[in-house]
Amino acid sequence: MAGRKKTSHHAAATHAREQALDAALEDSFPGSDPVAATQPAPSADDQGAPAYQIMRHDKSDVVELSDGSRWRIWPEDLRNALGWQPATALRVVEIDHQFCSHALVNPADKSRTRAIAAHRAWPVEEVRKSLKNG
Repeated sequence: MAGRKKTSHHAAATHAREQALDAALEDSFPGSDPVAATQPAPSADDQGAPAYQIMRHDKSDVVELSDGSRWRIWPEDLRNALGWQPATALRVVEIDHQFCSHALVNPADKSRTRAIAAHRAWPVEEVRKSLKNG
């Protein structure tokens, strides 16, 4: 019985967090931007984060920045990353997302790609579900 209460509490907390994120997205991005609807709302920290140049982006889902950090891009956001040029500068900001710990923000066009550290792997079944439902 205690396990059910814990599970239902977790589900309720997750649902509440998703609703808050949805509300923030509606307030933060223009309604005509289909990509914005799938990305976390920007935070005040975006403005203060330093921007890093792309050093390496030869593998489509991994990007290395000039600070030496390497990031694996969320599959749904790969279309944003495909437009990056070697001169593109990106900011790295922490986000609250079910699978992604950070977002790579392009200050020039305000686009955002969700990401995790490159040494980590995506939960395969969750990615499949997300892409199927997305």
